[in-house]
Amino acid sequence: MTGSRRKAREVVLQALYWTESSEDPVRQTLHTMCLRTGLSSDASRFAMALGKATSARREELDGLIKSASENWALERISRIDGILMRMALTEILAFGDIPVKVSIDEAIELAKRYGVEKSPAFINGILDALVKREGIAWG
Repeated sequence: MTGSRRKAREVVLQALYWTESSEDPVRQTLHTMCLRTGLSSDASRFAMALGKATSARREELDGLIKSASENWALERISRIDGILMRMALTEILAFGDIPVKVSIDEAIELAKRYGVEKSPAFINGILDALVKREGIAWG
């Protein structure tokens, strides 16, 4: 399941990026991306749930990110980094079956592939600070 969930996260990242760029509906974009990439039905369900939840909680998630990103205005954070942090936070806060460490590690791996050189460390720092501050178990 790990490989299919990783691919699903990649699809969510691409769909949310597309949605933010085009203002197309999230549900439609996620559905299209799941079909185009040939995700399995389990991976598609996970992608749809993660993408819709991340989009729906954007304001809350941005508030958390902003509160932990000292000396960084939210507008200065790259779109990719912001989406990856929102996705990981959504998993941490709303997907109890996924260990916190896995959510953060997956965001870092995607940042290595899609972000800039400093993205993985930046994302790790913000997510780690939020998990510690909020008292979330690393489970």
